[in-house]
Amino acid sequence: MEADHGWEYDTDLAVASGIKVGGYPGWTQSPDWPVCPCGLRMEHLLTIASWEFSRGDERRWVPLEDRPTMAGWGFDSSDEHPWRSLQNPAGLMLGDAGGVYIFVCTSCPQRPHDHRFDCS
Repeated sequence: MEADHGWEYDTDLAVASGIKVGGYPGWTQSPDWPVCPCGLRMEHLLTIASWEFSRGDERRWVPLEDRPTMAGWGFDSSDEHPWRSLQNPAGLMLGDAGGVYIFVCTSCPQRPHDHRFDCS
């Protein structure tokens, strides 16, 4: 994909950014999957993220109708630049642009859960 289209697996194709249900966590640090007392790795249930996208993945996750707002964007842009409201519509800041990840064991009838938090 990179040679043909310029898309990199880790930044463009692997994980959906932002607040989401299901899928895979967009870990900010090294993955830290919780293990259920039954011995199985828990499944990702929910991510609560500081940002809906970060550098590199905006090509996938900013809706087409919002892309004109991205003109001239950059992490060094002023806080008043309109792209910031697209990146952080909920106004969250968890640590230093981190996230909270909720996990559940779907094998156990009690559905035990756990969480992880990471930030840069």
